[in-house]
Amino acid sequence: MMKINLLPPEKRKKIKKVKPAKKKTAEAAAPKAKLEIKFDLYLVVSAAVTIIVVFFIVGSFLWLGYKGNKLRIRYQVMKVELNRLNQIIVRTENLKEQTKRLGERMDVILKVDRNRYLWPRILDEVSASMPSYTWLESISEKTPFPQLTIRLEGVTMNNLLLSQLLSNLENGELLTGVKLISSSERLYGSLNTKYYVIECSCTLNEPVDSTTVAVKAQR
Repeated sequence: MMKINLLPPEKRKKIKKVKPAKKKTAEAAAPKAKLEIKFDLYLVVSAAVTIIVVFFIVGSFLWLGYKGNKLRIRYQVMKVELNRLNQIIVRTENLKEQTKRLGERMDVILKVDRNRYLWPRILDEVSASMPSYTWLESISEKTPFPQLTIRLEGVTMNNLLLSQLLSNLENGELLTGVKLISSSERLYGSLNTKYYVIECSCTLNEPVDSTTVAVKAQR
């Protein structure tokens, strides 16, 4: 819109030119907000250290709990195994005690039965070693078992038969160390004979407590 001033020049008033008002927008009216973030290095480092320590503590508790659980399981397994081993030890001790008692009984049996199974075999071997026209008058124990030495006394018809007797005794399984102690002439009625004395040892001579004697004698 245009305005025209028709007044004379002297009456004209100077009109101050007014600058057109600028429209204030909401954005211009509002103060500008500035976002300023300041980093405190000490605070950041402290927070990071705290977080690391917390993670370490939590991880340590979790790891200790895991290890503790494994140790408890292993303890239970070892406890069961220990009980089993204790039972085996008890059984072993019982077996040792039974073996000891059995050994003592065997010693008693050996001492009682020694002559019962040994002398019949000696007599059988001596009898089998006698050649024809040879007789046994006595057999005696010179030294007792376990260093058994026996003495044989008897008569035969001549030296040839006496030599055969000595050879048969030496070739036997039960007697060893056969020695002719003496040989002399003896008259029986009208017969002229040889009286002999022979000593020999037993091949089963071993310590009294050994069970090998019984094993050998039972073969």
